[in-house]
Amino acid sequence: MSKKKNNARMNTEKDLAKLMEEIKNKDFKSTDELNDFMNNLMGQSLDDLPERTDKKGRSQDLVFEAYEQPISKGKKLVKQALELDPNNADAYNYLASVEKDIDKAIVLFEKAIKAGEKTLGKKLFKEEKGYFWGLLETRPYMRAKAGLADCLYAKNEVDKAIEIYEEMLELNPGDNQGIRYLLSTLLLGKDDLTKFELFIKNRDAEDCAVWNYNNALYGFKKSGRTAKTEKMLLDAYKSNEFVIDYMLGFKKMPDEQPQYIGWGDENEAVSYVYGSWTIWDKAEGAFDWLYEFKQNRLKVN
Repeated sequence: MSKKKNNARMNTEKDLAKLMEEIKNKDFKSTDELNDFMNNLMGQSLDDLPERTDKKGRSQDLVFEAYEQPISKGKKLVKQALELDPNNADAYNYLASVEKDIDKAIVLFEKAIKAGEKTLGKKLFKEEKGYFWGLLETRPYMRAKAGLADCLYAKNEVDKAIEIYEEMLELNPGDNQGIRYLLSTLLLGKDDLTKFELFIKNRDAEDCAVWNYNNALYGFKKSGRTAKTEKMLLDAYKSNEFVIDYMLGFKKMPDEQPQYIGWGDENEAVSYVYGSWTIWDKAEGAFDWLYEFKQNRLKVN
């Protein structure tokens, strides 16, 4: 994730955390009192709310600030954060995110997960399973799980990454982090497509590049080139015509993934190709299939 996008997300969480703390401190006696308070905030900046003063709150705010600073200063702020709260999972997440050695990053994400487990407690995992991410306090833990899985995938430890992604979707089926897209691609990359088939069966179809092109590749891996798989590929192409050009190298991939993606745009295509080029490359004949399909489309147009 880009630094700019990450900062925006963290700032939003900081504002939400301050708001929740203020609501808790106000101890409203009725819904009307709470509504009056929220109405008075309309049009105002949440920056005007009091800063948190408890150790955990101050610790987390230091981590939020670290993401806005150069790495050298960010590390100092995170060190202070851990002194206030040794179980601040996001502090370890930050250190992992700026660590260049992937093995060291893995250790830090593992520390973040253990810290998150201590902070949340077994009772919360049991009672809130299915609703994670909706609770602000669960987000550092979920970020740590995602970070660890990403690192394991980068080291080609695909089965371990899949296991973590599956655990995350059990905790948060609503999937605010977009884990389903990553998991879909990893499962499709396996020789045995049983788990991919079960995964797709249990998820609602989505009109996006990941779903449409993965569906086309699944059909190709399963049945080869048929009228049905040609239709699957055509549907995918209609949803995002840029994917094939980037996949085949007709368009040069940018050095970094895009900050934001839209439906059917080039950013979506770049993001998809970054995550799925390997599984297309492994599927024998898949690139030839894409090339011939593209040539036929050029003739039609």
